[in-house]
Amino acid sequence: MSQDLNKINKIKTGGTFLTSVVGSEEVFCKEKFSDEERMMFEAMSEFAEKEILPLAHKELETKDEKLVRSLLKQMGELGFLGIDVPEKYGGSELSKTGMCILAEAIARGGSGSFTTVWNVQTSIGSLGIIWYGNEEQKAKWLPGICTGEKIAAFALTEPNAGSDATNSQTVGVLSEDGKHYVLNGQKIFISNGAWAEIFTVACKIDGKFSSIVVEKGTPGFEIGAEEKKMGMHGSSTVPLYFKDCKVPVENLLGKVGEGAGPAFCGLNIGRFKLGAGSTGGMMLALKEAIAYAKQRKAFGQFIADFGSIRDKVADCVVKTYTTESMCYGVIGVQQKAIDELDKNDPLYYVNQGNVTGKYIAENSICKVYGSESASSVIDQCLQIFGGYGFIEEYPMAQAYRDTRINRIWEGTNEINRMLCTRDMITKTLSGELGFKEYLGQIEHSLNSGSVSSYKGQFEKEVHCIEAAKALYAISLNEALSKYGQDIGLEQAIIENLANILIYAFVADRTLSRVLQNMDYYNLKKEIVPSLCAQVFIAEEGPRVLDFTNKILNQIYDGNIPSDLKSKIENVRKNLVIDSNTIGMKKQIAEKAMELGAYPVRTIG
Repeated sequence: MSQDLNKINKIKTGGTFLTSVVGSEEVFCKEKFSDEERMMFEAMSEFAEKEILPLAHKELETKDEKLVRSLLKQMGELGFLGIDVPEKYGGSELSKTGMCILAEAIARGGSGSFTTVWNVQTSIGSLGIIWYGNEEQKAKWLPGICTGEKIAAFALTEPNAGSDATNSQTVGVLSEDGKHYVLNGQKIFISNGAWAEIFTVACKIDGKFSSIVVEKGTPGFEIGAEEKKMGMHGSSTVPLYFKDCKVPVENLLGKVGEGAGPAFCGLNIGRFKLGAGSTGGMMLALKEAIAYAKQRKAFGQFIADFGSIRDKVADCVVKTYTTESMCYGVIGVQQKAIDELDKNDPLYYVNQGNVTGKYIAENSICKVYGSESASSVIDQCLQIFGGYGFIEEYPMAQAYRDTRINRIWEGTNEINRMLCTRDMITKTLSGELGFKEYLGQIEHSLNSGSVSSYKGQFEKEVHCIEAAKALYAISLNEALSKYGQDIGLEQAIIENLANILIYAFVADRTLSRVLQNMDYYNLKKEIVPSLCAQVFIAEEGPRVLDFTNKILNQIYDGNIPSDLKSKIENVRKNLVIDSNTIGMKKQIAEKAMELGAYPVRTIG
């Protein structure tokens, strides 16, 4: 885009990537890790590989509570549990980037079950207390969470309230003496449920969505039997029952009606952690698959030499690099916003939670793209194993089962796509993004025949991404003009808008990472990052046209106006790139085969 959008881009909110040219915003990435962050990554990776991985496929699949508690206590001693907890309550109070780093590193342990225990303990199980609890509540519960003496859980989902969480039918009523809230209701699918001592529970009090902490052993509180799950066999998942359960009023987080913060801000963190954890899992799966391909022979040669196998390996590398670029880019910008908060403000921790609410779209993209990329990578790696991939004694069967849940919990991917679009619509209508100005730029650019004035090594790729952003803006504007406030009822349109946004964001963060690290990559003779960016942008870019056509054909019932068709045609040439992706993927696979693992070695 030719016009200056600096004024718009200074607004501290999410979504600004849409109105910013690729590379104009600095992105946080592994290449920018501080010495402390590198040591943190290495320490957690070492713990995962030495303490978790040897137990991942047997002992940690048996719901061995004693073993789980032992590992948690070890992690507590190492400071891996009190990530967000203030030091005065026994925590290490790391940055949000530190949380992302640890989420990736622990996944290298190969146990989705134990990673689930840790994820709940350090995010949704404790963040409501950290951010919205008062001093007495924090002092009572956080030290035990930090040491691993106490396991935490989060109770939101109900039989008739899954992703529609605010439709809670668990109800709390103030007792006559005013000392207790009497809870009645049921929760389901509660991770850590059978082992936890501390539960953050969402409920309705006086008809208002609220959050309250319930301790194990509270009269009227019953923990149900373990669910028999397809995967994550070693984690605890149970229903909870509340029957005239008397919870002290001092356990209420915040005030009555303030339950959205503890419930949903924690989910925002959980979503980017899921994306970050996906990268660690993908790297481990890729390492296993390459090792197998190098020793397995067919037709007289190792299958690692087959072109089709190498193509799969390259696909896995591309998805891993783009996922980690996206995840660290997402949390980096939120950490910047948190760094600007006043630590002396009594509402400092509440404001931390509120910051994550400004980046709903990005956090949801992390969850959707991370989980879907992991599913694809695990599937490809299982295919490399052939029939052995289907056998439980080999590592891929467990990984395949475990990864499936990632597209469901932390809000289904369908719900997260809806959240992406709704967040962008809200910011569009509020003027936060300078959307009207951006649309004006698009009109000007299309009339001049170019979506971007960028010149350089990755000119085609930048133009492709900017074209995707332009089509997103055009499609969103047309949808809002057609449906107005009723656009929320048009779920197919919302999903297709989200698909365009996901591509644009992942491509933007990936190429921005490459652009800002080219000197470093050239010094290290590291060619894989730029190849990954080019392959992803070239292969996925044309899909934006399909999403756009679906949206506009629905809006205009198959009769898109000629002037709008003309605009799309002007953009089309930027989305379809003449690029030798087969040749580039051969180079990516060659590097992966040489190393025997994910070949981008920026840290570790």
